[in-house]
Amino acid sequence: MLVPLVAAFATGSACRSRLAPRPPLNLLVVTLDTTRADALGAYGGRAITPSLDYLASGGVVFEQASTVAPLTLPAHASLFTGLFPPSHGVRGNGQVALAPSSVTLAERLKTRGFRTGAFVSSFVLDRQWGLDQGFDVYHDGGIGAEQQIDRESVRRPADRVVDDALDWMRQIESSRFFAWLHFYDAHAPAFPPPEFAPIGGGDNYFAAIGFIDFQLSRIMTFLAEHHLDERTIVVIVGDHGESLGEHGEPTHGLFVYESVLHVPFIIHGPLANTQGRRVSEPVRIVDVMPTVLDLLGESAAPAINGQTLVPLMTGLPREASLDVYSESRYPLDQFGWSPLSALRDRRYKLILAPRPELYDLEADPRESVNLYQQRGDLAASMTRRLQALQQPARQETPASVPVDAATRARLASLGYIAASAPPPGSPPPTLADPKDQIDLYKQLTRTVRRQGELP
Repeated sequence: MLVPLVAAFATGSACRSRLAPRPPLNLLVVTLDTTRADALGAYGGRAITPSLDYLASGGVVFEQASTVAPLTLPAHASLFTGLFPPSHGVRGNGQVALAPSSVTLAERLKTRGFRTGAFVSSFVLDRQWGLDQGFDVYHDGGIGAEQQIDRESVRRPADRVVDDALDWMRQIESSRFFAWLHFYDAHAPAFPPPEFAPIGGGDNYFAAIGFIDFQLSRIMTFLAEHHLDERTIVVIVGDHGESLGEHGEPTHGLFVYESVLHVPFIIHGPLANTQGRRVSEPVRIVDVMPTVLDLLGESAAPAINGQTLVPLMTGLPREASLDVYSESRYPLDQFGWSPLSALRDRRYKLILAPRPELYDLEADPRESVNLYQQRGDLAASMTRRLQALQQPARQETPASVPVDAATRARLASLGYIAASAPPPGSPPPTLADPKDQIDLYKQLTRTVRRQGELP
């Protein structure tokens, strides 16, 4: 049952002092695929998430965290390198792999003596896409290696991911560790176990998040039972959200509205002055790597885009004023339409498109009133800054990966259309605005999902 599991790790933690860091600290990073922030209880959402809510109540909740792209692989590449997509070069799913020259969080921690283990649940993060760099164990469960292409061969449920992670954690005993767990259950089509399925045929999306939360409680109970919660930093972060029909988009990938960019981000651990805090300043998933390195007593590379958030976590009076950059090249790569890019500066957000958009997120969180014409000076200033971010001083060259028929079929079974990486250079300004193609997009994606739909 869920309640005893949550009670077990909550009781174990509450009885022990958390006044100061007690090195050596471990690191557990949990990535929630396709999870919008407002789905979780800690963000006012309707999913039943007692484990995540517990971690939020005793840690730091970043209320306005943004991803870099509404796609799994680019987002994770940014998460673990601290670089925006224009710098690390991974701009879509199933095109290229992260460059071997890129330095990942796992590589940094491995050189410091950490045992490193990754446990992923989707073919989109199969080892061939390069995120295995620095991991002693990269457990993708053979995803993508099966001859038969079916739903089980391209994605794994949360219970299997946790089983593998717990087996590894028992084997490494008292070693200092960095573990990464990736949960894909909320990604469409979501099929939570029957005991989590909504009564009366409700929304499987929120039920799948509840199933993930239950499985996470198994990890947290293990940490508490072995007194590892006393010296483990837990990071919960979404890779991207889900539109759920907002702006006409059924899932994710096409647009860069807040429904797919606003993600949960929680840090919980035995850290001074970090219990029960909520940070309202906008932050980015590229800030995760430098922040955890800072918490672990390590320094981040000066050339990355991310910045440490430790001052914000501890309540120091500081305004971060971070450039929140996001993009989607999915419209260009898959359909030949214009790519999209976005820049958020505090309350305002600019979206560059053939018909550009500017929103006041404080007054208009649903992005329904375009202020681009009324606020021309602000739009021009933000456009210059956004374009500068698209031309970084440092650019990695991603590794080429052959996209064969089997790879295309596996991506299609997940609802994606595989494409070759486009040539470098800016697309011509005459490409169609994705906003104007939403009906065609829905028709095309329905066709792909039907073709990839599996028994």
